[in-house]
Amino acid sequence: MTPAPVARFMASMFPPSTLTKCKLLDAGAGVGALTCAFLDRWATSDGFSFHDAQIDAYEIDPTLRAHLNRTLARYLSRLPVSYRVVPDDFIEAAAIQSLAPRRYTHAILNPPYKKISSLSSHRMILRQVGIETVNLYSAFVALALSLMKPGGQLVAIIPRSFCNGPYYRPFREYLLNRAALRHLHLFASRTTAFKDDDVLQENVIMRLECAGVQSNVTVSNSTDDSFSDLVTHEQPFDRIVFPDDVDKFIHVPTSLGYNAIELSKGVLFPLLENAA
Repeated sequence: MTPAPVARFMASMFPPSTLTKCKLLDAGAGVGALTCAFLDRWATSDGFSFHDAQIDAYEIDPTLRAHLNRTLARYLSRLPVSYRVVPDDFIEAAAIQSLAPRRYTHAILNPPYKKISSLSSHRMILRQVGIETVNLYSAFVALALSLMKPGGQLVAIIPRSFCNGPYYRPFREYLLNRAALRHLHLFASRTTAFKDDDVLQENVIMRLECAGVQSNVTVSNSTDDSFSDLVTHEQPFDRIVFPDDVDKFIHVPTSLGYNAIELSKGVLFPLLENAA
């Protein structure tokens, strides 16, 4: 489950939109915390000009689906929104949909974390659509990106393990070849971040723009999920992914108490310019 402060922060990461129609994907929706945060932002007219929105919320667990249905139904009287709670396996369903015209303008994800066996049906399905990866979280993000319209915005909270290592190199290449990296958020503390859920404390949040032209990357840091000491600065993309790095390691500078941390190796290194 995504903590409410994290869900609200993730929803705030989407840029203002002048689109009149929103098509939102929430894959692995749980009880709907992320979709609710997105809809709550829209309800306050905070940068969204949608006339209506359609939501596809995938959740395979029947108990969670029941809660999800009740949660989303509460918005029908408040906003011009329609929704589907989809019980299908997202990997199987999205692999089929990826062959059709892209549909989603926005996606918000806290995907499941589980290794994918090299002989599993999921691995075979992913390979058929050109995705080579070793964990459900990276599979969900790659498939969600494959379903986005050009210019579509994807925000996901995922383990930082994707930033480095040979097994995630195809996933990093898939993302960087198909989207512009717009925003990265790092939680500086490994002991106090996500105080109510230790599993999440090693995560990063990222925003991708499907088929976007890469430019500077917004980098934000906070000690934990209270965001009380949030710091934001801009970094050139070549400080995030070094141009001559064939492995495409992703580096996330920070300004909370030290110059920077390289997520791929945990090595401190100096910034070339002062953080804002």
